[in-house]
Amino acid sequence: MNYIGSKYSLLHFLEKGILRKIDSSCRVFFDVFAGTGTVGWHFKQQGFRIVANDIQYYAYCLNRALVKINQAPEFSGILKELKVIRTALFYDAVDVVLEYLNTLKGKAGFVYRNYCPGGTAGSAFRRQYFSDENGRRCDAVRMQIEAWREEGKLTEDEYFYLLASLIDAVDKVANTASVYGAFLKRIKKSAMKPLRLERLAIVESDEDHDVYNKNGQQLVERLPCDVLYMDPPYNQRQYCANYHVLETIARYDHPELKGVTGLRPYDGQKSDFCTKKRALSTFDEMVRKTRARYVFLSYNSEGIMQKDEILQTIGPYGEVDLVTRDYQRFRADIDRENRVYKADRVEEYLFCLKKR
Repeated sequence: MNYIGSKYSLLHFLEKGILRKIDSSCRVFFDVFAGTGTVGWHFKQQGFRIVANDIQYYAYCLNRALVKINQAPEFSGILKELKVIRTALFYDAVDVVLEYLNTLKGKAGFVYRNYCPGGTAGSAFRRQYFSDENGRRCDAVRMQIEAWREEGKLTEDEYFYLLASLIDAVDKVANTASVYGAFLKRIKKSAMKPLRLERLAIVESDEDHDVYNKNGQQLVERLPCDVLYMDPPYNQRQYCANYHVLETIARYDHPELKGVTGLRPYDGQKSDFCTKKRALSTFDEMVRKTRARYVFLSYNSEGIMQKDEILQTIGPYGEVDLVTRDYQRFRADIDRENRVYKADRVEEYLFCLKKR
């Protein structure tokens, strides 16, 4: 996913910066603002037991699949219904179930009625987050996944695997400039491609990983870990507003939508890190309360909190280090002329604290 603050291209930088600081006895890695799960997924491959958390439910679904699941689902309850004949050459449970979902006939459900041009035609707000075809495809798949769960034909791992695959698939065909704060006036080329669920990259592991859907500030004191990794929002952009469509598809709770962009209620998902007034004090509280031996903060030179402020905040808690890297900034706009950026590149920070 093209996600605000994604660390996919910085994984080597993070791995090098973190592993050189911690000792070999560290086993539990807590990704408290996990987002799409990229960092937890990567450190899972390094042999850590991962604890991942995010207050957004769509992010929880992604982490529930990519971090929690240790092997590809078997879908035994579904395959009985589909009456699949197993053969040594062609049979694969995941591929069979995904292909079945990909060939479902579209349905005019909540996504089509509220986020597509055909479904919103004649209403007060005409929206086009997805093409009509992909909106119907999304509804058909989402309804089928929920029906299978209600019928007891899916394990929890299987349910979240399919939800994560759907979330990833719809994001690839969304008619947006990367985020869902607005939709484009015309359907772009990539949004006209048919929605298609694909296999997820599951990392095999013998560890028992945990995933939470909570406010991270409430978890750091409760959950023991060796490494606390923090990648909070850097600016005023609330993730709950920028990815509200994915949240609704993940929950499929038919919320009351408001305004041109169809925002769902999200007061309980706002982050203190998006406000200058509360960001630094919230960060200080989390560092003070965590039971981790090491704390790492990903941040950059355009963030609400300033580099010197962060260093002054964590200095009293132990040994501090800072590593940096020049990095191309995230751009959410396709039409670059509509927004003036301070610079094409920013300085990425990794603050390292070894607590006393």
